[in-house]
Amino acid sequence: MRLLDNAPVGRFTAVIFLAIAFTFCQSKVGDAQAHDAGARMERVADGVYAIIHDDATEEWVHGNTGVIVGDDGVLVVDATYLPSRARADIALIRTVTDKPVRYLVLTHLHRDHNGGASAYRDAFPDVAVVSGEDTREFISINRAATARAAAAPNSSLRARFATLEGRLASGMDSTGQPLTAAGKAALEKNIRERRVELEDLSSMRVIVPNVAVPHALDVYLGGRRIEIRNRGRAHSPEDITVYAPAERVLFSGDIVVQARFLYVGTAWPTEWTRTLREIEATEIASLVPGHGPVLHDLTYTRATRELYEGVSAQVADMLRQGLTLEQIQQRVDTKRLRAASPAWVGAEKDDDWKRSIQLLVTRAWHDLRGLD
Repeated sequence: MRLLDNAPVGRFTAVIFLAIAFTFCQSKVGDAQAHDAGARMERVADGVYAIIHDDATEEWVHGNTGVIVGDDGVLVVDATYLPSRARADIALIRTVTDKPVRYLVLTHLHRDHNGGASAYRDAFPDVAVVSGEDTREFISINRAATARAAAAPNSSLRARFATLEGRLASGMDSTGQPLTAAGKAALEKNIRERRVELEDLSSMRVIVPNVAVPHALDVYLGGRRIEIRNRGRAHSPEDITVYAPAERVLFSGDIVVQARFLYVGTAWPTEWTRTLREIEATEIASLVPGHGPVLHDLTYTRATRELYEGVSAQVADMLRQGLTLEQIQQRVDTKRLRAASPAWVGAEKDDDWKRSIQLLVTRAWHDLRGLD
């Protein structure tokens, strides 16, 4: 472990909080659901919870949040996409404990897992924000710039927002047909989400982690031990997992994601499969993925690993034959591998699947050729 930016060394000073009345908690949950109706808190084990953010899309991204309650504080895994969504998560956490959040662990660099960190710093000023060493730098360099670009006057996000508002005003859908009641409701929801997104991004404060984990760090919340492990390159250039050994609960970040398409644009398939094998060798009762429902066996994890191994093996074989990247992308066959998981099956997802596999092939091609 490395402590950065003059962070306090050793045990972090406990923060004394006033007791919060149950009725106040209930009112905050109402506010939370108004901002994030798709969030639900699920008890995974004694004192261990997952906040599942349903129906994530490319436009409305949000990773799952992990919550581990100890004797003298709370550890949270990931801070979702926007501060408003993180505040909604904090309100949900307050329904199960009034203990302070002492640690916020950011599993990797992507915005849907760390954009809301400022909400935790506001609510818990002494919180230790933990990440991998490289991830700390990635967040410092990229997060403010990407937020400013998204909220800029001529950004694609503002253009989409204007298009949606124009469509609602005209009463017509994207094909020029009159909006149905269901279509109007979906459009209004989309506009609400875009408005919140623009407001949050326009005032985004970047919280740079002050605790770096080069390899491994165990933290204690009273008698509860939690293992934080830097897995290196996998889904992203640096991925962290959080494991509660007594309860056998693993928070995987995006090393494991159950979604309608694969998140592989910054992947390192060779090292990712090694990490997935390490996870399969771990004693796990429940696995909370970066996106998707809580998993209670390793069937999906194994299918994911076999998919990446199968694609990488095909890419390696075709590289030996001297085929180009374009030729390899056309010839890689994932039909059998895709059938291994119901989450990946469905004609409505074919275009997403094809794009994901093209990205996975590209990443494997770079990986196997030793290219960054």
